[in-house]
Amino acid sequence: MRVRVTAGFWLLLGGFFLLDRRGLTLPFLLAAALHEAGHLAVLPILGLPPRSLELSAAGALIRAELRGEPREAWALGAGPGVNLLLAALFWRLWPMFGLCNLSLGLWNLLPLPGRDGWGLLQRIKSEKSLAKTPRGW
Repeated sequence: MRVRVTAGFWLLLGGFFLLDRRGLTLPFLLAAALHEAGHLAVLPILGLPPRSLELSAAGALIRAELRGEPREAWALGAGPGVNLLLAALFWRLWPMFGLCNLSLGLWNLLPLPGRDGWGLLQRIKSEKSLAKTPRGW
């Protein structure tokens, strides 16, 4: 898998560390890394090996051979699922990490273009349309 890290990512990361007075950068980066690890862990299980990972100022982008199939919902939901699970597990132990995971998980579940929730919505819609297709044609 090819990994590309842009200059914009490093600039944004440096800015966060310089301006972070509440200690949010480290738990948020860890939550984001585990979010992407969730996607990366599920993709090969589904037979969809990731081709590349790009880190930029806009976020992380994993490229894989997605075909719009309903089973791909598992890969799309894995990142937010990891975040929501970690939020529940760490809420009392490390509240800042729990909050970062909750925020990231919910943000990525929004059905907005470019978010995991958008892809999930598309797969759910295609699953419903497949279920309505007459069999035996």
